[in-house]
Amino acid sequence: MRNLFKRDGLSAFEREIVSNIEKHGCHIMAVFDPNGNKPSFAYSVGYTRTLEKIGKRDCPEVIMFGLPRDVVGPAINSLLAMCAAGQTLDDGDRLESFFGEYDAVVRIVHETQIAEEYLNSALWYHRTQMGRSLRKVAMIFWPDQNGVFPWEEGCEEWVRRDQPALYEPRLDS
Repeated sequence: MRNLFKRDGLSAFEREIVSNIEKHGCHIMAVFDPNGNKPSFAYSVGYTRTLEKIGKRDCPEVIMFGLPRDVVGPAINSLLAMCAAGQTLDDGDRLESFFGEYDAVVRIVHETQIAEEYLNSALWYHRTQMGRSLRKVAMIFWPDQNGVFPWEEGCEEWVRRDQPALYEPRLDS
């Protein structure tokens, strides 16, 4: 029904997403729990389209958990530039010194975890602006202060807690 009342059929928020993708290559959607009960996260919207325009096929959107706002935005933008220059985002890829002295590791989000709970705007964009489902998302993991990742033995518990294992199938699927 809303298309009858809006000239282009998009809300101001949706127009902002499309505009940011056109101007900057992606829109960054940041989600922060004001009560601090759940880890904060941010994800890209538009990576796939932007990278397809320069001939890079099968590029995923990206999501990162547990990082402060002043880190996550620049990290997502930096990764887009790296992908445009040839960086792959395949499961297990190591991004050396991505977080200063710390590496990052790419894990592909399991298809059952590609859900509105985590990726609502990216799902909307792929469906309405690209005419297809969002099929691939890469989660960028950071290690604890000893360089241990959440799936490795000895990782600090708070690092595991702040980065959910979205590469595993959803239990309720």
